[in-house]
Amino acid sequence: MSASPLASASADVPRAAVDGAPAPAASVPGATATPETATGKGAVSETPDVVETPDVAGARDGIGRGGADESRGEDDARLAAVRRYEILDTPVDGTFDEIVRLAMVVFDTPIATVGIVDADRVWFAAAEGLDGVTQVGAEPGLCASAVLADGPYVVTDASTDPRTLDHPLVRGELGLRFYAAAPIVTAGGHRLGTVSVIDRRPREVTDTQTAVLTRLAALVAHHLDLRLANLHAVRAERRLREEADERAEASAALAVRLREVAAVERAADRPALCQLGTAGQQCTQPAELKIADGWGDSAWGCTAHAEEALFVAAVFIANKELGGLSVYLNRR
Repeated sequence: MSASPLASASADVPRAAVDGAPAPAASVPGATATPETATGKGAVSETPDVVETPDVAGARDGIGRGGADESRGEDDARLAAVRRYEILDTPVDGTFDEIVRLAMVVFDTPIATVGIVDADRVWFAAAEGLDGVTQVGAEPGLCASAVLADGPYVVTDASTDPRTLDHPLVRGELGLRFYAAAPIVTAGGHRLGTVSVIDRRPREVTDTQTAVLTRLAALVAHHLDLRLANLHAVRAERRLREEADERAEASAALAVRLREVAAVERAADRPALCQLGTAGQQCTQPAELKIADGWGDSAWGCTAHAEEALFVAAVFIANKELGGLSVYLNRR
């Protein structure tokens, strides 16, 4: 067992064998790793040896000075969507394991991932061939660029491709040479991450392979949409239950109050029957409570009709405690 160039200093990661021969252990030049970082265990901060100017970096990413503001706004919207889907740093439960395994079989590569692209890292919702690695840096050229592509993003030889020449995973001990990815784009058009395959030797791809990779990314996006809908449904149901409990408590408190007031009002003069029946239909229940509105109009009603009126109309129980009811105060 030898240390993966992607893993933190505390993680032992087996290197996948290429052509049947195990790769030697070594560290990534220019990379720094700590057992724990602000983004969690297994995080890797990789810094290229070459320092680029903003103009060079922008040109390499396909972003000139004129489009920087627009690009920044689009990236902010994309990152907001990543937060809204609430997938980052969730427990890895094996949901996407079959996706990465199928990608490895289709491309015959030793490494495959389902990655969510954050502002400064790529977090793996699933990974094969990178045991113990949970995330890598989001330097341009690989996942951070593939997530913005309109279709499959393929690098047949990263050592000669200008998009990836300076990437730490290419220049470092991992020696990444082949990379293919399809962006994970949700039904709402949000670009959350990529389904990627990686190899340490250059290779070509077929249209069938890239079509399968695109379909796998679509399956991941569909699952994330369903997951978000389920989260919203569960929370809405919880809110409805809480509101129902609050209404039940309020109704119970009102019922107690109505009984108390009814007991006081029994000694007062009142009509024999409820005056709150529906239009054209006289309620035959005995009058128990007197209610009034802000205009001073009042009526006697049975408990059921009085409670209904209290819930649906701006009326009050006509007693001195609820105050300001001239009709009640001037009653006979």
